[in-house]
Amino acid sequence: MRIIAGTLVSVLLAVSSTGAAQIHKYAGPKFEKTRLADSVYAFVFDNPLGPAVDGTALVIINDADVVVVDAQNTPWAARAVLAEIRKLTRNPVRYVVTTHWHGYHWQGNQVYQDTFPGVEFIAHVNTREDIEKEAMPTFDQTRLKDIPNDMADLEKRYAAGLRRDGKPYTRADSVMMQDVIALYRWLVPEIRDMRVIEPTITFTDSLIFHRGKRTIEIRYLGRGNTRGDIVVWLPTERVLATGDLLVNPVPYSFGSYLGDWIKTLGAIRAMPASVIVPGHGALQRDHTYLDRVVSLLQSTLDQSRAAVAKGLDLAATRTAVNLDSLRREFTGGDAAKARAFDGYYVQPAVERAWLEARGELR
Repeated sequence: MRIIAGTLVSVLLAVSSTGAAQIHKYAGPKFEKTRLADSVYAFVFDNPLGPAVDGTALVIINDADVVVVDAQNTPWAARAVLAEIRKLTRNPVRYVVTTHWHGYHWQGNQVYQDTFPGVEFIAHVNTREDIEKEAMPTFDQTRLKDIPNDMADLEKRYAAGLRRDGKPYTRADSVMMQDVIALYRWLVPEIRDMRVIEPTITFTDSLIFHRGKRTIEIRYLGRGNTRGDIVVWLPTERVLATGDLLVNPVPYSFGSYLGDWIKTLGAIRAMPASVIVPGHGALQRDHTYLDRVVSLLQSTLDQSRAAVAKGLDLAATRTAVNLDSLRREFTGGDAAKARAFDGYYVQPAVERAWLEARGELR
């Protein structure tokens, strides 16, 4: 999976279509603003299943400043959120919290740095290390060469009217690829001037801020979706932002640690939250979805351990792990959700569970 700009290319580009219809113009991602408590807002983007995704922004307006949790996939999306913040307050953004290293949660950081020169960027120490190790080495190559090349390849295949497997496109393929190409045409110039803004404050266990009468707790509860996931907890308002420890409607499992993830979600469940703000997707008012994710992780891990105990290699383990009943719970038969479930969760999760069962994850 390519993390920069949230382009989940390997999953959704299995088909290519014809140029029979004109490609429409993409206008940028949309989001819904929801007031969660006094001066606390969530900005939930509408694209958790697409080839580019934006993390949810939690905006906490304090007496003299603003704290923002996650800065989206692109400067464009971060500017859109900032414009809404400006409608709510003239207080400066003092802190931007990055919940983990995946680019669609921090690639908009430069907007806040350019607008508020004194702003600080907060993350777990592992997140800063992973940005340096995982994101930075390929950052320019990906945004300046790989993504433009992907777009050119998509348009070529679209004109030829053939899927990657050589079969003729279907009408559904055509519609999907028109949307993907439109997004890429918008994305390529948008990321041309993107730059890495690293965390300026890191921690290992927790940070607690007292901003006027408000308490903001930033906690590391353990590994899960990555080795640096953090949550942001407002104990008075009972609002909890989880980053990608929880993603709706299907989890992302790239680079995850399933055994630890189950424990970390257990710690989240024990917190008396009235509203849970996932890293992507719909707000949660109870633990129904969280419990479903735990069941999925546990089943994946248990079946992978059983396969390893039988001496199965990774390919055989992928065949042995059967998540069909849970797939129906997550997707409800929706084709787009099914593609995302298989590509964003099953493919990477089985590999990570297999490695964990073999003792190869540290």
